[in-house]
Amino acid sequence: MRRNYWIVVANAVALAAVVGCRDNIVAPSAAPAGAPARMIQAPDGHPSLSLVGGSSNESTDFTVGPAGGVFYVGSHAVVFPAHSICDPNRSSYGPGTWNSPCDVIKGPVQIHAEVKTQGGRSWVDFKPELRFAPSANPSRWVWMFMRTPQAVGAKGDLSRFNILFAESIGGQTVNDAAVDETLRTYVDTRTGISFRRIQHFSGYVVAGFACDVCDAVVDGLLQ
Repeated sequence: MRRNYWIVVANAVALAAVVGCRDNIVAPSAAPAGAPARMIQAPDGHPSLSLVGGSSNESTDFTVGPAGGVFYVGSHAVVFPAHSICDPNRSSYGPGTWNSPCDVIKGPVQIHAEVKTQGGRSWVDFKPELRFAPSANPSRWVWMFMRTPQAVGAKGDLSRFNILFAESIGGQTVNDAAVDETLRTYVDTRTGISFRRIQHFSGYVVAGFACDVCDAVVDGLLQ
């Protein structure tokens, strides 16, 4: 069984703006593939939320049924449309399956989330492992919202607020949006919120530093 991944929010106080991810990129204007964009560029149908500060260390249990809903975890949140969660007992999970059709849940699923601050970042771990039903319609996607107050009033490069893939706490960060633009992060610089589509419960990081792997698939994890 694949281990759960994590969601991370970086402490931007001690972080410099990213000027590029690949070694051959030196100019700040040379944004990597799948770089974050402003909220105005988000696709039609995306949800909108307000987030407030929450505890940096807490456990949360919530139940999601076929009707979906909005669920808050610390100062972050997940938005589930109706019929968006694949039945873990009847669907595949893992690399190569993220865009595969699935049977969705017909009853409630209990989810446990742990929020933890480590190394100046807030991490959220979800259990059990779940995959979400693929769709071409953004209103049918599962969305992760993460509070990034340092983004308020941000100008220019928004890479430090990018929500990246990470396999574990402190693990290698990957820009999965480089291989799937539907996973791009959008940043609301008015309210200080980063948000993006997620395909499964696994690791993501709002990074204030260059990603480790910016436009490549690592060990088949992304596809």
